Amino acid sequence: MNNERIAQLRRVSFCTHLPDTVLQVLAATAFPRSYRAGALIVLAGAPPQAMYAVAAGRVKLTRIAPNGREQIVKVMGPGQHFNAVPIFDEGPCSVNVEAITDVEVLEFPITAMRQLVHGHPALAMALLREFATRLRHMVNLIDNIALHSVQGRLAQLLLNRAIASEKAELVAPLTQAEMAAMIGTVREMVSRTLHQFEMQGMIRIERGAIAICDRAALAACAET
Repeated sequence: MNNERIAQLRRVSFCTHLPDTVLQVLAATAFPRSYRAGALIVLAGAPPQAMYAVAAGRVKLTRIAPNGREQIVKVMGPGQHFNAVPIFDEGPCSVNVEAITDVEVLEFPITAMRQLVHGHPALAMALLREFATRLRHMVNLIDNIALHSVQGRLAQLLLNRAIASEKAELVAPLTQAEMAAMIGTVREMVSRTLHQFEMQGMIRIERGAIAICDRAALAACAET
């Protein structure tokens, strides 16, 4: 079982280059958990119980505005992790995390993770490296919302997903509502804009899948 757990951990982003000795300690700390689609795994503002790594399925990280509008921060799949921030700042959970599909996760108790971070600098640096990557992502998101139109933001989202797919990265399918939340608009606007893109020959939509037909035109739109 321990070897199987270590193999699972090797597929988690922050564990990829960790020494075997650290992975063995992490494997002994992790507990497998399962959640049904729609289950709330983490509640924003609640005391943290654990950090989680996705082994199977998809989850969405969200914030809810006072008017009830949902902003999707990120959609995660196998190999990605969430709720690591409280390990370092000892504050409450920063986002809601909901299972989009049935999900299997590895749960790392928060107290145990704090002890491991103190005792293993390689683990601390691996997590901090991921924080830096996510911070860059958030800065880019703020830039897009502030400086680009809805059409530009949607075009950029489609281009980013196409590029990630070409690099053989995991690209989870998104509903129009999820796209809307990710770029700071509403589902109706996404639906209308996708139809416009298709009429202009920039994309093709078949059975819900979006194929890019004119990348140059879509890239030009992303600058607006």
